[in-house]
Amino acid sequence: MIKRLFAIILCVLMVVPALAGCSTYDPNEDIGETINIYLENEVYDFDPAFAYRSKEALQLAELMFSGLFYIDDNGKLQKDLVEKYEIVDEEEQDQYTITFTLKESYWSDGSLVSAKDFLYAWKRLLDPSFVSDAAVLLYEVRNAFDAKNGNCSVDDIGVYAINNSTLQIAFDQSIDYEDFLYNLASPCLVALKESAVDDNADWAKRPSTLVCNGPFLLRAVEYGKSLTLERNTYYLRDREKDSIKKFVTPYRLVVDYSKSSADQITAFDNGEISFVGNIALENRADYKAKASVYNALSTLSCYFNIENSIFSDVTVRKALSDAIDRTAIAEKLIFAEAATGLVPSGVFEAKKADKSFRAVGGDYLSKTANASGSFSGEFNLAIADNEVHIAVADMLKSAWEGLGFKVNIVKLGTSATDVVLPEEKAPTKEFVNDDYYAALVSGEFDVILADISALDTDAFSMLAPYAAGYSGRNMTFTVDSYEDAINITGYNSEAYNELIDKAFAEKNVAKRASVLHDAEKLLMEDLPVCPIVFTKKAVLASGIKGVEVDYFGSVNFNDVKLK
Repeated sequence: MIKRLFAIILCVLMVVPALAGCSTYDPNEDIGETINIYLENEVYDFDPAFAYRSKEALQLAELMFSGLFYIDDNGKLQKDLVEKYEIVDEEEQDQYTITFTLKESYWSDGSLVSAKDFLYAWKRLLDPSFVSDAAVLLYEVRNAFDAKNGNCSVDDIGVYAINNSTLQIAFDQSIDYEDFLYNLASPCLVALKESAVDDNADWAKRPSTLVCNGPFLLRAVEYGKSLTLERNTYYLRDREKDSIKKFVTPYRLVVDYSKSSADQITAFDNGEISFVGNIALENRADYKAKASVYNALSTLSCYFNIENSIFSDVTVRKALSDAIDRTAIAEKLIFAEAATGLVPSGVFEAKKADKSFRAVGGDYLSKTANASGSFSGEFNLAIADNEVHIAVADMLKSAWEGLGFKVNIVKLGTSATDVVLPEEKAPTKEFVNDDYYAALVSGEFDVILADISALDTDAFSMLAPYAAGYSGRNMTFTVDSYEDAINITGYNSEAYNELIDKAFAEKNVAKRASVLHDAEKLLMEDLPVCPIVFTKKAVLASGIKGVEVDYFGSVNFNDVKLK
């Protein structure tokens, strides 16, 4: 009798989990919590192709889009939408491919994420008319470099959507495949839905047209006031079986932008918000010990327009660089360190997180002011209208006017544009245009302060855009020819171009790193770009648990819960 009872109990225990596994979605399930947070400065265009332009854009891109891979907090490559992949390296058959099998996943409008969506997004990046530094991440793909430089059609690139779930990439020769897979973890290389993007220049500026495939979607945005991210219920889950909280716990993330960054700290202390991703400059000293600080893989720098007669002289650029007290600026910002080169700490020396390119490379810039010479002339220093840029600009102005220059600080904010949207009930819709990034992209500045984020963990992607043909900028076409695109500074050094060509041709990542060190050394001698500090990500969290931060300093809120 006892044995029979034990058998019955055992059967019940085996059946219950099976029934739970077959459970269906409960429409009455609690939707989850709303988490009030403050991320960083506002973003006005959520297109992931431009996510490298700022830490703020990178953060939001990672919340709203998912790619093939991601890099965890230890610098290790992890699968995201990739189920499995196969590498074929057959010299005799001239076959060098990676074939990816994708997980079943869906866009925020419920349609299937397909291999064609990655193909579309990458062809868009490689189109000669499209301006994005992220194109450099794909240049090892067959014909990708030639397509970007107008030497063949973008339809000729070695990327193929075999079927909905199979994506194949072909190369001209054997490469370091592991290193290339790290490129594919960049938020700039996520899939895009063609029907949502084509023929709509403002698709990434408003919730009604921003179709995404990440854990959150843009539910509402009122520029200057608030931004609301909501759980993407289509993200990875089986809608007929899975709990709505299976992959994303919080229902909403709400950001109140009506408060200043200092007021955000007050709200945090009062328990009104649970997370602060950008600590106000005036509060940083007091909260330094309380903050969690992460490497952001970004370098706050100045771009010089060397087509301006003042900056065409490398002697002037060097004097301006030497006049900067980088240590004092880092101390002012608290969460920063004096830059000694362009490539920040955290970028790999050769595909390993335990060896930093910066640690191996030289110190090319003085940490304290060491200026000499007497100069004259007047120029504008363009900055974004935020407290960090303003504080750094004031210190740069003082240092440079000490050399004899007259420096005008120009704060570039935003401008509003009414766009007719016939598909909506309202006859017009107001968009916000970021005048600062417009100047940064167009090159219309004398000097501009910019936070340059690493595209991936490889120094090549940070250094290559200063070489002709590698910048990701659009070609200059005439009737029967075109000119190589150069970066926004106007820098075009034959010696530097040769070094980047050499690095691109070298497929051994250790040997390539050596060439890239030579390239960075030359770039820091010519100084079309003047690094100032390596920036850090510092955050405050209270009353919540489950916050995770990836290798680039972006926060993952998927598992966040109120305590």
